[in-house]
Amino acid sequence: MSAPSIAGAAQVHKAESAGPSGEQMAEALARTFELWRSRDYARRREAIAAIAQSAGYSVATLENSIDALLKPFTGDALKAMAGTAARPTVGGPKTIGFIAAGNVAGAGIHEIAIALIAGARVLIKTASAEPIFFAEFARTLAEIDREVGARIEVLNWSRARTDLTAALIAKCERVVAYGDDATIESLQSPKVIGFGCGASGALIERGAIAPSRIDEVADLLARDIVLFEQLGCLSLHHVFVVSAEGAAARELAIRMSRALERIGESMPPARIPLRDAAEIRGVRERARWRAIAGEPVELFEGRGLEWTVVFDPRPDSFMVSPGFRTVHVTGVRDLAEFRACIAGVSGQIEAMAVVGEDCEIAARAMGIPYVCAPGEMQSPPLDWRHAGGRFLDLMVGSR
Repeated sequence: MSAPSIAGAAQVHKAESAGPSGEQMAEALARTFELWRSRDYARRREAIAAIAQSAGYSVATLENSIDALLKPFTGDALKAMAGTAARPTVGGPKTIGFIAAGNVAGAGIHEIAIALIAGARVLIKTASAEPIFFAEFARTLAEIDREVGARIEVLNWSRARTDLTAALIAKCERVVAYGDDATIESLQSPKVIGFGCGASGALIERGAIAPSRIDEVADLLARDIVLFEQLGCLSLHHVFVVSAEGAAARELAIRMSRALERIGESMPPARIPLRDAAEIRGVRERARWRAIAGEPVELFEGRGLEWTVVFDPRPDSFMVSPGFRTVHVTGVRDLAEFRACIAGVSGQIEAMAVVGEDCEIAARAMGIPYVCAPGEMQSPPLDWRHAGGRFLDLMVGSR
């Protein structure tokens, strides 16, 4: 590691033998999360402004995104985790490294909180694209409780410094890595628990979107699309409407396009990188040419590339969009057709927003890690079984 990395790791190492209890850790985390949930907290406000400037987000979009991210970390939830997480003395890993992704600020906070409560020393290697959130969060934690703060160190180096990444992996008993599948595969270590590419969808029962409710559902789905600019594994990419005919799905697509237009006033769109802009244009052009060829496909689009809704009455697969407020809305005749549509990506689906009891039962039966109401996709509980729960099982399995 570089000199700062060695110093940081040594500081955390000193805390190993006399770490705080799970209850003390949960209490310190609860107080830290309480501060960070306040938009008036200076450190949060400054961090969000800096991240928004760097990533090209609007401050309003990032504020709402962070609100959703931090919502589940209540004192009760953290205290409950302290009662179940394994401590190092009973089999849990003593040192856990985290290699954070740069596309979503705060991604990985669930696993980091669990690791700390479980008594592990935590080293976080932040992405060059987003080195701010965890560094500032750790500073707050240290101010709340110095002993607790000594258990966490935030480090940063470029992706090109593979020697430092290798040293981090060697130092830790387990390493949790976030990012695309190629990044995770490049780490090549049995210690690594990878959280690679994932996506999320929605499953809507026709009878549950009556005229009196459809605009509410459309608004909530639009919120799920906009938060974090659709770049995380919990972001909504494809909406399925269970109906014998396609009119219901088309009507929801129209209402969602209006909702995305409205929400853009309070949460303006991000600056879109050139590569992603090209992919969004490709989505639009394919939809246009399909419509020209006589297929029953419709394209709804905002000014420039602000938002895109593609309606396709009969899909054959789950569509992962380029992000930045681009979504597909389709109809399925029944739940069996829905299962067939997502069969190819079922292991990559992290969340499903559902409306309707049958839809909820079907999503849970398929083993989707997080099933929720529309509008709640970015707020999974602390014990969310992210990527099948491999990390969660490691941390609670010894009790």
